[in-house]
Amino acid sequence: MTATPRGDGGDERWQPASERPDHPLAAIDGASLGGGLRLVVLLGPRSSVGSTYFRCMLDGPGGPTSAPVIFGLQNSGPFPGFNWIEVLDYSDAPPLAAGGAQPVAPEVERALFGQLASLVPAGGHLMAEYDSRPRASTARALAADVPPVATPLGALLFDLGCGVAFRDWYISEGGREGPRKLQGFRATNEEHARTRGLQTIAVLDAFLEGARIAGDLRALTEPLARRVRDELRERYGG
Repeated sequence: MTATPRGDGGDERWQPASERPDHPLAAIDGASLGGGLRLVVLLGPRSSVGSTYFRCMLDGPGGPTSAPVIFGLQNSGPFPGFNWIEVLDYSDAPPLAAGGAQPVAPEVERALFGQLASLVPAGGHLMAEYDSRPRASTARALAADVPPVATPLGALLFDLGCGVAFRDWYISEGGREGPRKLQGFRATNEEHARTRGLQTIAVLDAFLEGARIAGDLRALTEPLARRVRDELRERYGG
């Protein structure tokens, strides 16, 4: 495989995570994602509040990507809520350095987000935008008042342990908060997980009984709602 890219245009503010082994994101650099693809993490400058910008690149049989599959921010702190990852942009077909594009299969996407979720501790959260083209179905579902956990993105975060509760950042005040995004929380403990799980069951029951959406949106979201509800019922009753 070709050498690890340093970032767009050789910007020296970006460096391979392997050069900073003390950084949390270094733990997932080089992870296998399936399909012959490997995760390459580049660390960038800090934001105004001290968070680290990062890029997730892919390297595989077709060579490295020339642009990120994920561009985001990572933050660490002394309290659980200070530990988070935000996906600012996601591409399901990042360009390859050699030309063409690298399609991201659903199982690779799950593995990729799973690597990020593995860095979120109890009480932390994973935020992910839904303004990009690959997230169009989630944006439509949220606009139709589908519960976040019954959207494709929300169900993914739930599966990865970062969906005990959600906040939908659907308005960016003056653009300072960036794109529209879902904020998925990891439970602080088992009691928290059970309390929120029972609340989610009730929300999904109400949605499934009274949903007035139709067509492809209903076909997409109702199976997700049933799957999550049934999984939570198996865990907690209700």
